[in-house]
Amino acid sequence: NEYQDYYNPTACLAGFIIRFADKSSELYGHGCRIAKEAYEHLMREESQTDMHLLSCYNRLLEYCKEAKAEIIDIKGMEQRLRKFVSESLTKDVSLWNTGYVCKPSQYMNGKDSIFYEDNKELADYECEFIIKSQLEDGSWNIPWSWQDYPEEWAVSKIWWKSHVIINNLRYLKGMERL
Repeated sequence: NEYQDYYNPTACLAGFIIRFADKSSELYGHGCRIAKEAYEHLMREESQTDMHLLSCYNRLLEYCKEAKAEIIDIKGMEQRLRKFVSESLTKDVSLWNTGYVCKPSQYMNGKDSIFYEDNKELADYECEFIIKSQLEDGSWNIPWSWQDYPEEWAVSKIWWKSHVIINNLRYLKGMERL
């Protein structure tokens, strides 16, 4: 789809504007217009499994809820995202150690997430996976690389490790495992 990439990160940024911009500003109006367009695009989709794009839509939804903004149909968007998020998760857990895959923590940080009940078994399994795969130094393996950029990857891998540590600990805490 030609507009798919347009809403990554645009949907998230529109949500940020809705949440934090002055409601009387031109910027706020611009954010609302983009949020409506992004919402309409998502609602026309029959299927969507791009984890990065879905994460942007999820943030848009969260920001609109936080702002109590009635710009989009919150319940309708929740229902559509619940379907797409469930479809996007990598159910073959044997791939989790060896590739760049989509796990429940991509979308949720706790049992109070709208995505938890639909994906409870996989979300709970991820807790066990995180605990069992922690390395002795307290970090986790990064199962992907930038093969075309080995020098850049050597530096970036360290940054990614810190990102994964923070996300894994936040996930375990939200899932009441810490």
